[in-house]
Amino acid sequence: MKERTQPNIPKSQMIFGSVVYWVTIASAVGALLTPVFILADPFNNVLNPNIVFRAIFDGLDPENIWEYSVGGTFLGAHFYLNYISKADSWAMIFIVIGCGFGLIGLVPAIVYQVVKEKDWFCAILGTTIAALIFLSIIGVLSIEG
Repeated sequence: MKERTQPNIPKSQMIFGSVVYWVTIASAVGALLTPVFILADPFNNVLNPNIVFRAIFDGLDPENIWEYSVGGTFLGAHFYLNYISKADSWAMIFIVIGCGFGLIGLVPAIVYQVVKEKDWFCAILGTTIAALIFLSIIGVLSIEG
């Protein structure tokens, strides 16, 4: 019987996988714990969860619900950065980190591909993907019309 051999995984992909693994775990734990702080002090939020839940159950639409926010209207895509002391802003930050983890993992992987592996194709492909993620995060690329 022929013995199976393990595939040789490039070091850059191992770096990417390790970074994505730990960043995902850290952001998931943060996102899991943040609701405790949100509900423990509902007045320390951009949107008081008690008021938001009542508005949702009363059938209000999103525009009307945002009227109950700190600013009285929708505060913009990255509003949580202006309200960093609010508990629900931290929930948003952990979600952004969890969703943007690919960028965080791509940077060291691309550097390793260029410096050590000299794998230019994967480095260019990774740079293109990193640019797409970055442009999406800052709002240049959007699925909205």
